Amino acid sequence: MKEELLQAIEVGEPVLLVTAIGYIVGIVETKGELIRLKDVYINCVSASRVNRFSRGLAVNVNQVIGMQLLSKSEKSEMIGGWKAYVAPTAG
Repeated sequence: MKEELLQAIEVGEPVLLVTAIGYIVGIVETKGELIRLKDVYINCVSASRVNRFSRGLAVNVNQVIGMQLLSKSEKSEMIGGWKAYVAPTAG
């Protein structure tokens, strides 16, 4: 899984990472044992909240259960859907 993940992701491109804590969306900044993301949003399903890390976040490649490459528009749509789901009255 680790080698496949590192081969599939591209620096500068949006990615969805599935981890035990929840879903993480961000732009890949660097990749290796730690995948460094910028402009990060985490959908923590168990806590029903979306957290933003504007300064970035490093994820250990061993914590990744699954991943999906995203287009920039898919990233925006996904984050918008998360925000609407956890805060349906926000406007």
